[in-house]
Amino acid sequence: MQINGFEGVSLVDYPGKVCSIIYTSPCNFKCGFCHNPLLIPVNNDVMDPDAILADLAERAGFIEGVTITGGEPTLQLDLPEFAAALKSMNFLVKLDTNGYRPQALRELMDKKLLDYIAMDIKAAPDKYSAACGTKIDLGRIRESINTIMNSGVDYEFRTTVAPGFVEPDDAYKIGEMIKGAKSFSVQQFDNKTTYDTAMKSTTPYTENVIAKFAEKMREFVKEVRVLNTLSV
Repeated sequence: MQINGFEGVSLVDYPGKVCSIIYTSPCNFKCGFCHNPLLIPVNNDVMDPDAILADLAERAGFIEGVTITGGEPTLQLDLPEFAAALKSMNFLVKLDTNGYRPQALRELMDKKLLDYIAMDIKAAPDKYSAACGTKIDLGRIRESINTIMNSGVDYEFRTTVAPGFVEPDDAYKIGEMIKGAKSFSVQQFDNKTTYDTAMKSTTPYTENVIAKFAEKMREFVKEVRVLNTLSV
């Protein structure tokens, strides 16, 4: 596992649970609005996985779950083994993913190694490649959406509404992609740290715009949350 960061306690990253967070690199997308730009390339500032597991063992009884995020964690070829180690310690395992490796998701699900999946929906279909900074096969995104929705594993989809890539009316196109989903989170774009430094000058949408986006999504998804609202 290419582990580049560890957060011992989080009260917000795993819905309803106290968790630790493990950060991995690299990522197969290059989203200009990414708030973890140091994890897009291979980051050689690594941590020892065994040391992380030992740290987690000491937190057992307080920490309920572990969130594995990135970067893109499904690029880690030993992710199933690492997740199995977490499960053997009786931790719940949450995976954050961009959904571009549906076969890797199926492997983890088939082995019952995941308890929660959060998949990013980067943009409306016609803007997906632009948002990701690379050519995207939307079939792989749709395959992951369908796999997750039919898996029996708890999940949510989420979209960062980054101006220039996600417009307010795109809610309808994004909603059609995940129609009937259980849960969706609207995340406001934060311009403090971005992969594309030019986006630091991009003004996030107002709370009113975010609220209207969320309301449109409620036509397609059962539960919609708004996250990371900024004062703008």
